[in-house]
Amino acid sequence: MKPHEYKFVVPHELEELTNAISTLAVIDEERVPVWESMGRVLSRDVVVPIDVPPRPKAAYDGYAVRSQDVSKAPIRLRLVGSISIGEVPSIKVGTMETAYVTTGAYLPDGADAVVPEEFVDVVSNNEVVINKSVKPWENVDPTGDFARKGEVVLREGTVIMPWDIPALLELGIGEVWVRRRVRIFVVATGSELIEVKTPGEVLSAIINGKVVESTASFVRNYISMYVPYAEVVGRTIVPDDQEAIRNAIMGALDTADIVITTGGTGPSGVDYVYEVTKSLNPRIYIRGLRMRPGRPTGLAILSNNKVIINLSGHPISALNAMTVVVKEVIKRLAGVKVDIAEPRVMARLVRGTLGDEEVARQYRVRVRRVGNEYVIEELPRQGSSLTHTLLMINGLVFTRKGQIIREGDYVEALLLREPPRE
Repeated sequence: MKPHEYKFVVPHELEELTNAISTLAVIDEERVPVWESMGRVLSRDVVVPIDVPPRPKAAYDGYAVRSQDVSKAPIRLRLVGSISIGEVPSIKVGTMETAYVTTGAYLPDGADAVVPEEFVDVVSNNEVVINKSVKPWENVDPTGDFARKGEVVLREGTVIMPWDIPALLELGIGEVWVRRRVRIFVVATGSELIEVKTPGEVLSAIINGKVVESTASFVRNYISMYVPYAEVVGRTIVPDDQEAIRNAIMGALDTADIVITTGGTGPSGVDYVYEVTKSLNPRIYIRGLRMRPGRPTGLAILSNNKVIINLSGHPISALNAMTVVVKEVIKRLAGVKVDIAEPRVMARLVRGTLGDEEVARQYRVRVRRVGNEYVIEELPRQGSSLTHTLLMINGLVFTRKGQIIREGDYVEALLLREPPRE
């Protein structure tokens, strides 16, 4: 079967919430040096301050000439000096004169073309023979050839990438206006959770039936790696106690735009996270999504426009929620319109069947590259409690409700690691 286009989207039941979040985008802005702007979201269009280049520049190493003097070649010209990149010319080229220029150097006044040095014979210290005629502005980057003053080169809402920085500097742009980062506080809930201080405590915790806190740490690390326009301003662990959870969330709301809770989000009768979130009288609260893993995920907007996101305590469930839901919420709060590209490939399913008639699904898969084609294999066990399977996979596949992917079908895979090549 031929590859078909597929884009995973936020589940439809979140549309009302995400649309509401778009109106809450961070408006605080600051000016930062261009070299410190990577990963930030532009709060204003970036405009070129001057014509670039501000005066004609040589496109080759060679000799700056008046094109009318070399309309017939060969012809002998007087050498009046040289100009290197990084300096403003102090000499002028007159009738039947020339000056040596390096690539990128400004042309001296009077010159309107460059003859590449391979077409020039040096006769003496002050004379050369031009063996090739040139037209006006040949082998020259004219004034404003790169960009014109007032031209918009990056639009508001764009995330600054590493390669944007040298390009902006070349255009004479030394600072940009950016939105402040979205502030996130993570509250991990669970009386069984412990935070280890030494590597040896990990094994001891497992032997003694404890659970090493990892999901809140995963959320923090995911944001650090994949969402540079947000920052985790705090993380705490609290027991399964309604008052302790409420105090932690209320304290977190004082400093954060988004509070993310982990754990305590199941449909049982003792769901303190749900009870606390509901007690804050949110304007909108969605509890549970038609997706697996991560079905208990909840999202709320409070009257003060702060956002609370409830995640499952299982890292695999949290991973699905982070990739499909949470990142989208953060993007909208950050005002992102042009984001960092994600590594996705179209791959052919060679084993198993993916998809569910009832819910949207995320599958952990192995992706391989065979020749010029990517192929994927479903892992045999997909339970959300099997965290160790994350070490066995290198990709994720997302299916919509009712979408079934069979052997031989093509589907989009989000790569988590580089696939092996065979």
